Amino acid sequence: MTKRGVVKTFKIGVFALVIAAALDSGRPLQAQEVRGFAGAGVASDLNSRYPALGGGMLVDLPSSWFSAGAEGDMFISWPYVAGRGALFGQANVMRRRAVRPFVLAGYGWGESAGPMIGGGVEMRVRGRFGVRATVEDYLVRLGLHGGRAETRHQIATRFSLLF
Repeated sequence: MTKRGVVKTFKIGVFALVIAAALDSGRPLQAQEVRGFAGAGVASDLNSRYPALGGGMLVDLPSSWFSAGAEGDMFISWPYVAGRGALFGQANVMRRRAVRPFVLAGYGWGESAGPMIGGGVEMRVRGRFGVRATVEDYLVRLGLHGGRAETRHQIATRFSLLF
């Protein structure tokens, strides 16, 4: 599949996720809580691994089975610093619980950009605060010598405080 085909398939999947969430009217609409997260982890590109700092915002859609979010990361390879931003959709395996596993799909811009898939878990100790752990795979399609294209993986892990 070409890079254009991967991006088109990914956009169709995100669009379908948004439509499914909008049509899911299992309960009355109410104001949705915006949550933030900030943390640290490790991000890789095609050549190496780097310490990363980042954070973002997340909002449950009306059904709470789906969430939408945005995040930003800063990669450090002293004296150089680079960054990436991403928009993503999150499918929650369980509705609002103390421990909530989820899967992610989105698209990142900037350093190590591309379609993103991943997953993780949120754990809330009491009330609003908790921790969030994610593993994200940013996919990049490379054209190699001889005309063969290859998909490479750029893995990022993050442990964050959830507030």
